[in-house]
Amino acid sequence: MIAVFETVLVDDGRIRLRERHLERLARSGASSEQIAAVDACFEDALLLTDPPFLLRVDVDDDGVRPATRPPRPATPVDLLLDRSYDPGLEARLLKTADRAWADAAESAVGGEALLSSSAGLIGETTRASVLLHDADGGFSTPALRGILPGITRAWAVAHCEVRERDVHLVEFQTVRGAALLTAGRGVVPIASVEGTALAQSAALDDLAAAWRALP
Repeated sequence: MIAVFETVLVDDGRIRLRERHLERLARSGASSEQIAAVDACFEDALLLTDPPFLLRVDVDDDGVRPATRPPRPATPVDLLLDRSYDPGLEARLLKTADRAWADAAESAVGGEALLSSSAGLIGETTRASVLLHDADGGFSTPALRGILPGITRAWAVAHCEVRERDVHLVEFQTVRGAALLTAGRGVVPIASVEGTALAQSAALDDLAAAWRALP
């Protein structure tokens, strides 16, 4: 199988949306034995009494390998653009262990990058899905074309009746707010894109609180 991985936040004796992470592994081609081994890693992690930490579990034909690291802060982020987004790249639909594309984008801009096509079509960041609180009051996220079907993204789509559609860079000028969606940080406000400050949305703050309250 293609080498894949899952990353979860272990926080206060819980792993939010745990079953959805295991289901994504199954869709990625992991065997029932591999999924059981990953779930055992999750269970072992819940026994630790450390401060919140990220657990990454890599899965490939050689086995299952867990590793931990401190979580990134869930504070507002400033994003710079990397224009390497290609909606036709089906390989991005899997959470593959090969992250060379993300490393290259982050090296190019000096941090977490927002991926855009040359025509201004928005995909995701190098670490998270993107959610917009639109000018009309609704919520939108880029359609699943060449981007990862994120676990937190799927939860938000159901929780807020989010529209999945083509999203363009110019829309950040008029949105009520925007956020990242990530299993490691939850719902994180986007403070600016390419140095342009974005409006901040109370509704996205409420969504962040709903994520933090998940069992």
